[in-house]
Amino acid sequence: MIGFLLQANWQQLEQRIGSERVSNVLWFAGIIICTLLLKRPVSKLIARLGCVIANRFSDKRHGQLFQSLIVKPVEVLVITILFYVAVNQLSVFLHQVIFRRMHADKVVEIRVSDVADKLFLFLIILFLVWTVSRILDFIFHVIISGATSEHNREKEQLLPLLKEVVKIVIWTIGIFWLLGSVFNVNIPALITGLGIGGVAIALAAKESVENFFASFTILTDKPFQTGESIKLGSLGGKVEHIGFRSTRLRSADGSLFIIPNKKLVNENLENLTQRDTSGVKVTLHIKYGLAPEKLDRFLEELKLMLREFKDVIDPVSVTLETFGENAFQIVMNYHLPEPMTGGVAAGDIKQAINVKAYAIASKYVMAPGDSGKAISKADQKEGESPVGESEDL
Repeated sequence: MIGFLLQANWQQLEQRIGSERVSNVLWFAGIIICTLLLKRPVSKLIARLGCVIANRFSDKRHGQLFQSLIVKPVEVLVITILFYVAVNQLSVFLHQVIFRRMHADKVVEIRVSDVADKLFLFLIILFLVWTVSRILDFIFHVIISGATSEHNREKEQLLPLLKEVVKIVIWTIGIFWLLGSVFNVNIPALITGLGIGGVAIALAAKESVENFFASFTILTDKPFQTGESIKLGSLGGKVEHIGFRSTRLRSADGSLFIIPNKKLVNENLENLTQRDTSGVKVTLHIKYGLAPEKLDRFLEELKLMLREFKDVIDPVSVTLETFGENAFQIVMNYHLPEPMTGGVAAGDIKQAINVKAYAIASKYVMAPGDSGKAISKADQKEGESPVGESEDL
């Protein structure tokens, strides 16, 4: 091999292909070929080095995620840099003039090197910002995972929004960098113009701006958090996501509601998760004909029955509510702790109370021969339950 190199005629490398030296063409071709062959191993090596560093601050699962996130942007960044080095070997080619114009007694020329410099600078800045963006994704993923393991709901809902803000800032800086370095835009003048135009944009996008700031109000004031159940007017459900413009709410039947953040801030909102008790209202429809003294005992027995349940808490009331066309209404109001303790389900307590209320009602208002109803089918008004109806407050 050494003998072959000594016998080689190096003079031939000084010959030219067209106007370019053979040595420069060989350097160009060699760098391109090596880049295409080694791009994947080199990018993986860099990603592994980053993975080792990431493992020092997190577990191996996070390290593998870091490698998968940055391997692609690092690969294209390395290819762009090496291609730029390869193109710069063609000195004669780069000095070729591709555009010439006379302007104010001056000759304006654009060479291949000018175009190559701008093009590669554009790509390098673009892929560099992409790489930084992926690193930010990894950093926030680690922080959010830590918040999830600590069950810190405040960080869980604040950090994704903060991540998007930081990424927007990074890409905005990258865009200004491109405009200033590649297109020679006067950045201070551009920012001044955007400041004036921003007023008009803000007025045109008034609703979006209000929803944007409402999202920060929700995250700082914390009227509710992700995973909690809320009620807004007739809408109710579990909060799935708090975004820049709107909040996603999943109802009990699986429907998904998209509610603007401004509406959540400006209107009365009920946080069902943070309440310490839940009220239950049970309405009994009783047919006329019950003697007053029996009615008093009936109401008192219903009240005593409610207080027998250890899970029922005050206030507890049993009242004669209204008089209908064929029946009057007795309303039982009681409260249950939220959440329930001792592994008891609220539905089981409600069921037991309703069964006992039915047994008491049958003792006072159902005569022998009745078919188990406090109100006969013929006497029942449309929409009324035969014995009663239960309602969660």
